[in-house]
Amino acid sequence: MRPRRVVGPVFVIAAIAVAACSGKGSVPASIDAHVTVNGHPLHVTCAGGPGPTVVFEPGIGGDHSLWPIADRIRDHAVACLYDRPGDGEAPKPDRPRTARSDVADLHDLLAGVGVRRPVVMVGHSYGGLVAWMEAAEHPADVAGVVLVEPSHPHDLERIEAVLSGPELETFRAGFVGFAVDFRASEQEAAAELTSFPAIPLTVITASHSMDPWCAEGLPCASMQAVALELGDEYATLGPDARHLVVATSHYVQDDNPDLVVSEILRMVGAVVPARSG
Repeated sequence: MRPRRVVGPVFVIAAIAVAACSGKGSVPASIDAHVTVNGHPLHVTCAGGPGPTVVFEPGIGGDHSLWPIADRIRDHAVACLYDRPGDGEAPKPDRPRTARSDVADLHDLLAGVGVRRPVVMVGHSYGGLVAWMEAAEHPADVAGVVLVEPSHPHDLERIEAVLSGPELETFRAGFVGFAVDFRASEQEAAAELTSFPAIPLTVITASHSMDPWCAEGLPCASMQAVALELGDEYATLGPDARHLVVATSHYVQDDNPDLVVSEILRMVGAVVPARSG
């Protein structure tokens, strides 16, 4: 959430893949591909190793704040980055996307360019919706999930419940102009909350993510309380889920990158035995 900072086959247009040997034969260790997925031109890069593959999903608008985090894990895993349609260098789609369409693009993208699976999904903000929905819809393809300040299927309705009429107008104005229909995405995600598989899950919630709304005159303390409750609820999705509350802004990866890196590497270490088994 907090976005104020701002279907068809896969066709590979150009790709570079370098194979690295593992106990199960050759797998792509490096990918640099321009592809068309469900009518969307996308660019995906994967590099690193020798561990599992980690796929990064940024927040709404597709900022690249997770890219330095990806660079730091490449000695331990293959890090994959791409821009969703309308984000970064990717052309804007004809109509607003939703989380479900983004999951469909992601799933077909990974399969089309030969990314080895199961993967670890890392999602920030809106990207958190995409990350755990990928696991819910394609459980065999995801070994673990790390959610960094993730959007929650009920955060709009729960936060709006603590706002008055004028405050609602201010809050909703922060969601205008994006390439994503955020409210529709949350409705789609809500229908899949009970479908999350029994895989490792880490949820990182910031204790100061709502501070910018104070400057807008909104009751940020009440909004923050809702955000913390939703983080607790996310942690009930998995039998061994881990919930961390950190004293940062919504951009945990900027304020405390060491923590985010350590939690991803912790997840990578946790899923390696499962992959081997």
